[in-house]
Amino acid sequence: MKKFDYLIFQRQDIPYYKVWFMLILLISSFTVSAQSLKGRVTTVDGKAVSGASIKVKGTNSGTVANANGEYNLSNVSKNATIVVSSIGYVTEEINTGVKTVVDVILFADTKELNEVVVVGYGSQKKRDITGAVASVSEATLREVPAPNLISQLKGRAAGVSIVSNGSTPGAQGQIRIRGNRSLTTDAGASDALDGPLVVVDGIPFGGLNDLNPDDIASLEILKDASATAIYGSRGAGGVILVTTKRGKTGKPVLSYDGYHGITNVMGKYNVMNGAEYAKFKDVAALNNHSNWPSSSGTNPYPLTPAESEALAAGISTNWQDLIFRQGYNTSHQLGLQGGVENTQYSLGLGYFNETGIIPNQNFDRTNIRATIDQKVGKHVKVGLNTLNTLSYTNNPGGGGIPGGLVRLTPLASPYNADGTVNINPAIGSIDAAQVSPLTLITKSSSILSRSRAFRSFNSLYAEANIWNGLKYRFNAGLNFSQSNFNGYGGPLTYLNSSTVQTSSNADISNTEYWDYNLQHLLYYDKVFAQKHKISVTGLFEITKNHSLGSSFNVKGVPADYILTSNFALASGQPTATTNGGNFFSETGLLSYMGRVNYTFNDRYLFTATFRRDGSSTLSPGKQYFNYPAIGLGWNMIDESFIKTFRLYQILN
Repeated sequence: MKKFDYLIFQRQDIPYYKVWFMLILLISSFTVSAQSLKGRVTTVDGKAVSGASIKVKGTNSGTVANANGEYNLSNVSKNATIVVSSIGYVTEEINTGVKTVVDVILFADTKELNEVVVVGYGSQKKRDITGAVASVSEATLREVPAPNLISQLKGRAAGVSIVSNGSTPGAQGQIRIRGNRSLTTDAGASDALDGPLVVVDGIPFGGLNDLNPDDIASLEILKDASATAIYGSRGAGGVILVTTKRGKTGKPVLSYDGYHGITNVMGKYNVMNGAEYAKFKDVAALNNHSNWPSSSGTNPYPLTPAESEALAAGISTNWQDLIFRQGYNTSHQLGLQGGVENTQYSLGLGYFNETGIIPNQNFDRTNIRATIDQKVGKHVKVGLNTLNTLSYTNNPGGGGIPGGLVRLTPLASPYNADGTVNINPAIGSIDAAQVSPLTLITKSSSILSRSRAFRSFNSLYAEANIWNGLKYRFNAGLNFSQSNFNGYGGPLTYLNSSTVQTSSNADISNTEYWDYNLQHLLYYDKVFAQKHKISVTGLFEITKNHSLGSSFNVKGVPADYILTSNFALASGQPTATTNGGNFFSETGLLSYMGRVNYTFNDRYLFTATFRRDGSSTLSPGKQYFNYPAIGLGWNMIDESFIKTFRLYQILN
């Protein structure tokens, strides 16, 4: 025993064993004072708040509520204070006392309820909305650097399903708000019928890959059936309302945003090595009883002589390792905002580049944006917005290359003895004509798959305050896009297994699209007797769409370096493709829409919407269709109710 310890024991006149007994009791008392705490986090109407944060104040202890709003904390002291928070709700601090079960009710943030959001041909406070609207802020979108809006929306809005159905650079994926409702034969047709309508600054847009995510200030998603009553049949798949950045009063502000990322395959297909592949062939023969007894114990696809030699030599090739490589993506965004009291402006320049994990696949996009808002006198305001995009996509082999890699035999050497590429690695099998995927690298000059797209989206508005609460607004939009595709596959390449130059294959296509949209809007907003709030919106809209496309194919290009530059040199005759690449159409839409919003005492809500569309694509006499909708709502709580309920929680 140390002298110091001895003096303490002697001074207190306590035997040594009693000291240890007292220490054990002291530790036990601390243990007893800590307890487990569990409960459930819900809204005032009983819905679970999944993902809510529960922390013990003054400590590092905390957890997150599960999908049912349930949480469980261990080692929580008596009379501790827990802090419960979730985005969109008021943070609550609750003293646990001696309770082991504490259920928490979170209230919607009244400040957020007073935020103004876009709802289609206008805006409303969140607390006055009867439909299903999801809002996503610029800050939320910027948390995920991505090439397009669809990638940024993943996991950011409830009820919105997003699938990445393309692995090539520039692929924008698939978005569904109200599910799939149409029977189609391909993904493009499904997107056209079941995808959402995209509206940018009040004008229908489409083509989310042409929209620079850095230009977005906020967006709202209309998810319920009332979207159809607002936008007609075009809104049957839901509506995404995008608001772009505009100038602000103040000194000019120059901003830069950029990032650089690296891309790798998340995982490779688990394929057989050479020995496993040979064993698989043996097992297949052993269990072959398809035509017993004549073919019993045989394999119609045995190892070829070349594969047998490779097996004996110990060759085992994983073609994925030879093709997949590290890609990267980079983004640079430059912005300028400013203005004075009567004039605000905004300029933006963006560049994005993505290199894929397949050789020579990449996506390149440049954006230029400009906006100006000008007050004319006291009652009139005008503005202009222009978004311009130029993009290039190189996609040799497309998205089917990974599937082709796993079909190739591992019992083949990728290179010959002299170092040249083994052009036909599956020689002797039923896939003998298959060309090595390494030609994507070694014969890249003989392969072409390039798309160029230009898009100019322009919108302007004029707004006039006519009378107290009465306002007129005119919106005009002009959307123009032009794109072309050049494709070439030379002989003995991964895209063309032919062995002669006369079988070389070239494709070229051009498409042109434009539309204009004119909107006349009348708004009336008034509050009567401080409790009756009425908002009326009237719309007359004209839309015209024009599309034109041509696509041709030719065989027998005399040399690979010519590619698609001169069809006249080819030995074959150019022919129009039959896959829908040649088309012409012009359609028109004439629309009327009326909407009435009524709110009583900020508590009871009523919305009635009626739209009537006339389409040039329908037969005479049946060109008009009506889209009505009625919505009812009830704000269950207000600030006084929240204060009363919190006082009740404190007293109990």
